[in-house]
Amino acid sequence: MKKAPGSFLIFGTTVTVIMGAILAWIWQALPPKIPLFYSLPWGEEQLADKVYLVYVLIGCLVLLAITRMFSLWAGRDDDTVEITIMAGGVTAVMLIAATFFRIIQIFIGT
Repeated sequence: MKKAPGSFLIFGTTVTVIMGAILAWIWQALPPKIPLFYSLPWGEEQLADKVYLVYVLIGCLVLLAITRMFSLWAGRDDDTVEITIMAGGVTAVMLIAATFFRIIQIFIGT
């Protein structure tokens, strides 16, 4: 049963690498400022430099690493705890990926 937490880690890392590949592919097409902070009032305040998308990718990888370390520590005696924590971390990465792809979709026009 120890295979599942590692599978979550591989899946989350793969999603992050795909996000990075897409970002590298369309980097030149992105404007200098992108709408990233949707919780702020409409307009200029929502915009951030496009380099923040790189920070998002790095954050996803750090999140996965911390989640994996915490799941190994917390799930020493219980596989269910380890799997649950990893599932939560990967869910967070998937929510970030959904936002990332929505931002990218704005600029590729589909």
